[in-house]
Amino acid sequence: MKIKQLLPLAALASYLFIAGCDDQLSNVVDQEPIKDISGIWSVVQLTRNGEDLTSRLDLKDFSINFKEDGTFAVQDALPFVLQGSGTYKLSDPQYPFSLLMDAGNGGEVAVQFQFPVVEGRRQLSLSFSLGCSGNTYQYNFERQN
Repeated sequence: MKIKQLLPLAALASYLFIAGCDDQLSNVVDQEPIKDISGIWSVVQLTRNGEDLTSRLDLKDFSINFKEDGTFAVQDALPFVLQGSGTYKLSDPQYPFSLLMDAGNGGEVAVQFQFPVVEGRRQLSLSFSLGCSGNTYQYNFERQN
């Protein structure tokens, strides 16, 4: 007799538990945020064909300033895909695979783009070849501001 009385109560409790979970799941944000690369980025590592060149070169003055208005400025002269300043945009604001850069002198240059978190800090990783497809440079940057 007690089982017949407890069965509806258990069914009601189960329903309330499941209905409560649905509410929380509907509030979960499942959309990838738009990537913001604005700021001044300094080199923390430079490799060529996988060989680390960081200790061989003076990288302290080399940086890229990506501004919110879609312009960039490269500081110092190192082997980089563009020199000076120009415009930039990501291939896709949420899921970018390349950074499209244009210095205004011959068209857009696509640079392979990654945006990893390394040791708790966001990095910007740009990879490209300079004329010779056998040499691939990878610059890893960290934001300064």
